Amino acid sequence: MSKCNDGLMHIGKLAKEAGTTTRTVRYYEEMGLICPECRSSGGFRCYSQEQLTRLRMILTLKEMEFDLEHIKLIIDKREKHKTAGELAHDILHDLNGRLRDIEEQIAHYNQIRETLTQTIDSICACLPCDLRVEERLCTACQTLTQSTCPSIPFFHSPALEIKS
Repeated sequence: MSKCNDGLMHIGKLAKEAGTTTRTVRYYEEMGLICPECRSSGGFRCYSQEQLTRLRMILTLKEMEFDLEHIKLIIDKREKHKTAGELAHDILHDLNGRLRDIEEQIAHYNQIRETLTQTIDSICACLPCDLRVEERLCTACQTLTQSTCPSIPFFHSPALEIKS
């Protein structure tokens, strides 16, 4: 195996240093997020410390669940700004947007959790019920009418029509 020039590393070492896989590095390379500094005489990809830093940035943004297109936009911003302050202002816009998205998702999942909790509580109230499923008349159930738990449409039976 031929060696990269001093200070450069092969894809395996880059991946290990960043805590990822060579497959991930190759994929990010295909997506245009990272590229090797050069190739060794044997054709192996060689990466510098700068690419390692860039890969760590990509992985950090990925942990925050930015999609790869947005990550590319954020990385490209480094070249568009003259000062670190301008860059920080621009990237803060992206991060605050992501934070708002996460907060909306949390609110959504909190609502789902609340609905599930109420549904579980309501159905737990039915555990002592010994009526046959086809004989149930949940709308007349004393437990349900006295409980703070709501009737669950997919579980509790509405008033049944009497067929003659």
